[in-house]
Amino acid sequence: MMLIFPALFVLSAVKVDQNLNRVMLWLFGIVLVILIGWRSEVGGDWIRYVDTAYGIQKGYDFDYLVFFKGDLAYRFIHWVSVNHLNGIYSTNLICAVFFVAGLIRFSRTMPTPWLALFVSIQFLVIAVAMGYTRQATAIGFLMWGLVDLANGKNTRFFVSVIFGSFFHYTVLIMLVIGSLYLVKKYTFNYLFLLLLLIFTVYVFFIDSIENMIYYYITIKYHHSGGAIVRVFMNFSVAMIFFVYRKELDKKYNDNKLWFIFSIVSVALMPASFFYSTFIDRIAIFFLPLQLVVLSRVSTLIESTYNRTIFIIGVIFIYFSALFVWLFFGNHSSYWLPYQNFLTI
Repeated sequence: MMLIFPALFVLSAVKVDQNLNRVMLWLFGIVLVILIGWRSEVGGDWIRYVDTAYGIQKGYDFDYLVFFKGDLAYRFIHWVSVNHLNGIYSTNLICAVFFVAGLIRFSRTMPTPWLALFVSIQFLVIAVAMGYTRQATAIGFLMWGLVDLANGKNTRFFVSVIFGSFFHYTVLIMLVIGSLYLVKKYTFNYLFLLLLLIFTVYVFFIDSIENMIYYYITIKYHHSGGAIVRVFMNFSVAMIFFVYRKELDKKYNDNKLWFIFSIVSVALMPASFFYSTFIDRIAIFFLPLQLVVLSRVSTLIESTYNRTIFIIGVIFIYFSALFVWLFFGNHSSYWLPYQNFLTI
């Protein structure tokens, strides 16, 4: 149903007033917040979040020294939820608001926002937002910041990413992408600040970084069976971008940003065969590429017939991807059956 609703709007021949369309997008966003935030026993990390939750218990004071262990904002929100609200459900709801706000704002900047939203549902919303709460919240801040970066509000982008890092520090890798995008404008200043930031992050989070490198790269303790397929989808979209790059360059001023996203997405493809889980976690932050390319390319196709075939093809591929994952995915059983706090 989450896929069908935006798909119907994409295929509808009825033109909706811009203001009404904006309201409908945000209303759909509220529905997503409820579905994501008040899910119950849904997601691969559900037990981990409920059972451990960083050892946060009711009646204990919040330890601000955990800043050096990462995820400070998530820890604080969960501490407030455990002590003053209704635990994990409030934590997830607050995090869902951040994620969906970024997703809706990002989708609204696309020429076909409902197609961008449709593309986001299968993996970004269902798998990531309903499975990896901290990473999803960080992506919400990233998408919010990417809109600012594309509009020339560079400082706001960096601030958004830094806020996102308080939920999951791996999003800081996107500061490199932002700096590469701006490198011609402020080369020395941004490179200096970037190197300083990388050094600071390494010093503060050295234990977490070394732990991640050891488990994800050195001994390959974790393995993601579907990583290759998910990375391949980004790779395929990057190929579409390269095909239409000249046309996109003429129409959009921020095309350099998505060129960088595409280059990285192509580079991640061969690496996914050797370091599946590590690459899978990094590739999550490059998922906005799919929303941008498929939405923009659909408007470049002049023939109404060919454009319709393209959109139907996109809808078919993402419906099929969700179907295959739900019925044949190694870990999809953690998402089934869907349950919500409002109905239990």
